[in-house]
Amino acid sequence: MRQAAIALLLAWAGAVAAQDTEELQRQLRDRDARIRELTERLESLEKKAEPDDDLLRALERTLVLQGALMLRPRTYEVEPQFVYERWDKDRPPLRYRSEAAVTARAGLAWDSQVQIRVPYAHVSTLGDSASGLGDVDVALSHQLARESGYWPGLVASIAWLSRTGSDGLDGRVPTGGGFNVLQAGITASKRQDPLVHYATVAYADARARRIEGAYVDPGNTLGFRLGTILAASPGSSLTLGVNLAFVDSARVDGQSVPGTDTVSGTLQIGLGTVLSKSAMLSLGGEFRFSGNVPNFRLSLALPIRF
Repeated sequence: MRQAAIALLLAWAGAVAAQDTEELQRQLRDRDARIRELTERLESLEKKAEPDDDLLRALERTLVLQGALMLRPRTYEVEPQFVYERWDKDRPPLRYRSEAAVTARAGLAWDSQVQIRVPYAHVSTLGDSASGLGDVDVALSHQLARESGYWPGLVASIAWLSRTGSDGLDGRVPTGGGFNVLQAGITASKRQDPLVHYATVAYADARARRIEGAYVDPGNTLGFRLGTILAASPGSSLTLGVNLAFVDSARVDGQSVPGTDTVSGTLQIGLGTVLSKSAMLSLGGEFRFSGNVPNFRLSLALPIRF
């Protein structure tokens, strides 16, 4: 009788244990299903908040235009652009310059990017005007460091500006600068949501050339850019910046030309708005406050990404 009672008790305990195990497994399955559901909802919300980081956010697109961010590898961008520049009548000989240009960019491996810009210009002076190819430039950029903690992101670039435009030695109005220029610079950027601050230091080495028997060196330029980009919304951005350039004196046959060294400065403002996954509209203006530069420069660009 005792053995039968013990056997019955053990059987009952086993059944209870089996039921507890099944209940625990069921609860674990329910918990896992709930976790999966919550995870899927969170991922869906994140995708809706930032549907396509580089493609749909004007902030990142503007950083690429400012040279502070690289395109992703095997990403391409074509940017038609129109520029209008105006000089005062009391600063002859130039009056205005309008320019239609196309810029092509390609994202490369190892956080690099290549860019080429081809302009076509119409230039007017007090007495004449001319149209033709401007100076073509090619640039290669590389992301030296990504932003981390207190450290900013760093981008280095090197560019060659070729004197493909008319230099005016034939008596016509020049559509180019008349000199080949080697440029190098580094840009730092730091996020402070919803702002991104950027700063650039650049040096331009204008290559001397012989003109009518004289060896002419137009002088090198040290440039600085400071600015801030505001992400007004995911699809629009505002830019405010200051550009400064310190130009050395020009030299002819090694002799300095008095009055040719100068400091120029402009105030830059810009608006960027995303039109679609591939296209963005960029409007900009630069306004002179010192130096031998246009009184104002207005630009309209339509970067299209592939």
